[in-house]
Amino acid sequence: MVEETSTRSQQPGAEGGVAALERGLAILDAFTHGRAVLSLVELAAITGLYKSTILRLAVSLLRLGYLQRQDDGRYRLGASVFPLGRIYQSSYNLRDSVVPVLRSLVARTGETASLYVRDGDSEVCLHRAPSPNPVRDAGLAEGDRFPIDDSACSLVLSAFAGAAGEVYDDVRRDVVVVACPSRRVPGVAAVVCPVLGMDQKPVGALILSGPESRFTDAAVAEMKRGLVDEASTLTRQLGGNPGIFAGFSG
Repeated sequence: MVEETSTRSQQPGAEGGVAALERGLAILDAFTHGRAVLSLVELAAITGLYKSTILRLAVSLLRLGYLQRQDDGRYRLGASVFPLGRIYQSSYNLRDSVVPVLRSLVARTGETASLYVRDGDSEVCLHRAPSPNPVRDAGLAEGDRFPIDDSACSLVLSAFAGAAGEVYDDVRRDVVVVACPSRRVPGVAAVVCPVLGMDQKPVGALILSGPESRFTDAAVAEMKRGLVDEASTLTRQLGGNPGIFAGFSG
């Protein structure tokens, strides 16, 4: 029997790739969409693969322990995935992923890009890429620490850590927070977006900051799009589900 190959996922990947391998990995990747257990129909809908293809590839994935099949016929990830995740975690350097993202944001917007993380009752500037503009947000540096308060960065870090309250509900709904002017540094404005990791836990907050005069409506709209694009990519790289950015409307 000759299978049809009309869907995107059925087709081989980039030149030099192995189509069967990519399809098998697409099955495993389906479990990153927020569902721990998936039926054959659901796997087909997420991957775009035909059910016959999934069943054939599942034989190998089951045999090698990368998939498990439940009594009801649904699938879940197998134990062989776990050691790979542990190896990835132990060898992973956050800076290797964050710095290129910050540089990309600077190139795209012209403003200073930073990643802040929460440390107890404080937020810390972990990584920073400065704007090339002669007039820029130059008063802060890597390692600077601030108390968790009602600033845009603190709101994002707290909201996606599960803080309760209407203001945090609004942040989780809007995803991106604009502070123009900033409540923390006079004359400075900022746009802030969360970055999530494994189990959807917040890794930190991506920030674009600069002189308030440059944060026009048009510029802020472009900054928000850039932040969402980069935060989505970084979230996926860190093991999170970038689905929270899917509904972002700008």
